[in-house]
Amino acid sequence: MLFGCSEKKVIFFSVKRKYNCHWLLQKEILLLLEMMNLKGLSRLTLVSILLLTLLAGYFLQNLHFDYNFENFFPLEDPDLEFYQEFKSHFESDNDFVLIGIEHKPSVFNASFLTQIDSLTSELKRLEIVENVQSPTEVKQIIMGPLGPIQVPYLHPDKPKRLGSDSNRIYQTDFLIGSLLSSDAQSVALLLQITPNLSKAKSDVVVDKIDAVLSKYDFQNIHVSGRFHGQKYVIEKMQYELAFFMGISLLLLTAFLFFTFRSWWGIWVPLTVVILSVVWLLAIMTLTGKALDIMSILLPVILFVVGMSDVIHIITRYIEELRNGETKIEALKITFKHIGLATFLTSLTTAIGFLTLLTANIMPVKDFGGYTAIGVFLAFILAFTLLPAILYLKKTPEVKTKYLQTLWWTNAMHRLFHWMLQNRKYVAVFFILLTLLSLVGISRIKVDNYLLEDLADDDPHRADFEYFENHFSGVRPFDVAVWTNDSTADFTDYHVLVQLDSLESYLKDHYQIGFIASPLAFVKMMNQAVNGGKVNYYKLPQSEEEYLKIKKYYLQSSKLKAFQSVLSDDRTMARISAKIQDFGGYKMKKLTEQLKAEKSQIIDTEIIDFRLTGMSLLIDKNNESLASNMMFGLLIAFGVIALIMGMLFKSFKMVVITLIPNILPLLFIGGFMGFMGYDLKVSTSIIFTIAFGIAVDDTIHYMSKFRMELNKGRSLIYALKRTSISTGKAITITSIILMSGFVSLIFSTFTSTFYIGLLVSITLLFAVISDLILLPVLILTFYKKGN
Repeated sequence: MLFGCSEKKVIFFSVKRKYNCHWLLQKEILLLLEMMNLKGLSRLTLVSILLLTLLAGYFLQNLHFDYNFENFFPLEDPDLEFYQEFKSHFESDNDFVLIGIEHKPSVFNASFLTQIDSLTSELKRLEIVENVQSPTEVKQIIMGPLGPIQVPYLHPDKPKRLGSDSNRIYQTDFLIGSLLSSDAQSVALLLQITPNLSKAKSDVVVDKIDAVLSKYDFQNIHVSGRFHGQKYVIEKMQYELAFFMGISLLLLTAFLFFTFRSWWGIWVPLTVVILSVVWLLAIMTLTGKALDIMSILLPVILFVVGMSDVIHIITRYIEELRNGETKIEALKITFKHIGLATFLTSLTTAIGFLTLLTANIMPVKDFGGYTAIGVFLAFILAFTLLPAILYLKKTPEVKTKYLQTLWWTNAMHRLFHWMLQNRKYVAVFFILLTLLSLVGISRIKVDNYLLEDLADDDPHRADFEYFENHFSGVRPFDVAVWTNDSTADFTDYHVLVQLDSLESYLKDHYQIGFIASPLAFVKMMNQAVNGGKVNYYKLPQSEEEYLKIKKYYLQSSKLKAFQSVLSDDRTMARISAKIQDFGGYKMKKLTEQLKAEKSQIIDTEIIDFRLTGMSLLIDKNNESLASNMMFGLLIAFGVIALIMGMLFKSFKMVVITLIPNILPLLFIGGFMGFMGYDLKVSTSIIFTIAFGIAVDDTIHYMSKFRMELNKGRSLIYALKRTSISTGKAITITSIILMSGFVSLIFSTFTSTFYIGLLVSITLLFAVISDLILLPVLILTFYKKGN
């Protein structure tokens, strides 16, 4: 026999039969040639992907991590431009290290203060330390007969004087909350570090400071500032990247095993998603992108999002094998029937992430752009690597359709009939839930804190809060002040009067500490010429008194500390301080009040001012990001509407499709409002992420529904077939997606926690909407032929 046609049949059949047999022979020969071509193409595909993966692995050697507050500054923003111009005159507000050291019952102990003095000296000798403010270094200037005399406030070498030192210090307002705590149980050292250091040199700063501190046996040491924070966060990022990749792999392996009950059903899908992650990380490395607090989520998101395409493909492939199709026919039918839907779901998911490009924060833009690239990498691999493996692999043994799908069929069947019997109740439930969600949304406020990404029990956050509770805080606070009178500068008395009024307001309303400004030098000189009396640490009461100290004030201009608060032409001054982290919401209210009362605080014809600095820019980012995300979400709505319009050529179907995807967003907004979750960078981006992912199920559902209608099915029967056949894949992929995101709630970064929790809840509500609300809407508003 040759390809199923014997020689006897060729001899004895009629001419017509001969032609039929020859046709069969040709068909089988063509099939064999096609198989040979497919085998060669599949092998070529695998070799090409292997070579690209090896190349990607080579580039991954240069992958690195980064965490820099300044990356979160708004792009092309007037406040950022002003801040950069401000920094050209003065030093950065964030190149410092704050060290808090406890000693109970009192810091006024000779042995303890001697150690502090020794520590101060060692820190000053470090090459990267430009200046150290320490309670044992701070001195009071007194004008003697032979000139200025510097008298230390503390005398560690004279224990008997510590009592009088204590009394004098606690009568000196500017030292309390800055270098000494109000309870006299802690001291603080403020180190000014060489600005604009690289990540590697910043780590050296941390190591050197820690090495010095390790020599001393203090009761408790607290360290805060950008340098320690950066190193600490990056180490946590590296740990969490490995941890969540491991968790994701374990979860995916478990779900794949319970879904397909075979080893090939595990390793084949995992290979596709793992390679998509490897390729994306290689692309990031090639383009110079480091992993930051946002992008460490990329591998986990790609694991779960990329798996959606694979699950739909393999589920349909196995279904066709159960229907008796050959391996080749099963693959053809699978990619023919779900190819467009899978492409559209990848497109809509990518669009959801691409809308993050509307943000004016670079890490958020990068996160959206690179994740969108990763989604399409997963799609490309799903339609190249996956079919190549499935074709070359031996046809899998599958259980009978009855045994394998009975539970899912019955479950989806019962759910569909329940929906039919309770259509009115379903509609009422979703209407009430929508109204309740709107109430919750009205309670959301925009707010943020500097270290909100760290958990409440995080040790680094504990150090930060130590300075909040015992000193004036760690949050940098900068005010740029300039003269509006072209004939005056900050050596003129009437200008200093206005500066004093502004500084007094800031002390009362913002509780600023660690204050550095030109006024501080004037006050010190006034105190010096008046015998060092504490009550003279203030601006002279009259211009005549000021003129007596003006020459000493001008002599201070040679000091580097003076140059850091007054420009060379003396027309621009800086008030630099530290405050508690009240949060962006309260800071906005305080700033609005400051602007409203400006004319009562200063004479704007003489001077004017503007708040600036890192903290202000981060607050502004958070506030503007919410509006940017809403704009991006509208873009996503528009694109999804266009896709649905092209599929169904019906405006009514566009509306029907969007409703089940908008309601989950309203629900999660209401949930945030009632739970007291603020709108910030980490929570505002979940809306576009969740929408882009959740709409995938709707597209699969509607694509299957359209195919059933095109077969001439009735409306109810088409919906029934859609719910039963597509319901399983939708449910499985949703479970995998939710489990992947739920794993993120174990993160110690609150931004990652919020993304995991809120996206998971949104996806859960989305799948319920697709399987229950969407059929109700179609039955209510759609008419076949619309």
